Amino acid sequence: MGLPYHLKRTKGDKRVDYQKYKVKVEYGVSAVVMLVGVFFIIQAFTIDTTREVVGPRTLPMILAVSMVLGGLFLLFRAYAGKAGDLRDGYGFLESDVKRIFLVIACGALFVVTFWAFGYFIALIVTVVAMLSTFDVKSWSKKILSGVLLAFIFQWLFMGIMLLNDPKGALFDMRPYTNWITGAQ
Repeated sequence: MGLPYHLKRTKGDKRVDYQKYKVKVEYGVSAVVMLVGVFFIIQAFTIDTTREVVGPRTLPMILAVSMVLGGLFLLFRAYAGKAGDLRDGYGFLESDVKRIFLVIACGALFVVTFWAFGYFIALIVTVVAMLSTFDVKSWSKKILSGVLLAFIFQWLFMGIMLLNDPKGALFDMRPYTNWITGAQ
C-alpha cells in the first residue's frame, strides 16, 4: 500500500512534505465540520422549545455545538503543527471514489425516502444501503440492523424527545409506528 508513486518521488532536491499535506487536509476537514455544525445550529434554532429543561432542541443543539468544537480542535491542532504522523490510507490520495459517491448517494436516498415514506422507512432503507456500501454481505444482518436502529431511533426521537414524525408524501407509516412511541 502506501502513498502513490507520484507523491513518493522527489522533485529536484526536495521531497514532497507529507506533513504539510496532512495539515492541509486537517484544515479542510475542520472547515467542513465547522460549517456543517453551524448549519445544524441554525437548524436546531428552528425547533420549537418547551418549558422543560431538556426539550426537543437539546440533543440537536448539543450535537451541533460539539461538531463546531471538534472542528475548532482540528483547526488548532493543525495550526500548532500537531496533526500527527501520516499513516497509509490517510486523506484522499488513496480514496475509494466509488465508495465516496455511494455514501453521498445514501444521503440522497435518505432524503428521498424520508419525503416519500417518512422517517422509519427512510432509516431502514438508508442503513441497509450504507451497510451495502461498506461491503456487509449478509442481508439478514443488514435488514436486522436497519429495523433495530429504526425502532430505537423512533422510540428515542419521537417517543422520548417528542420530535415531530412527519408523514410520507406517498405512504404514511405513522399508524404502524405510533405504538413504538406510545402515540395515539
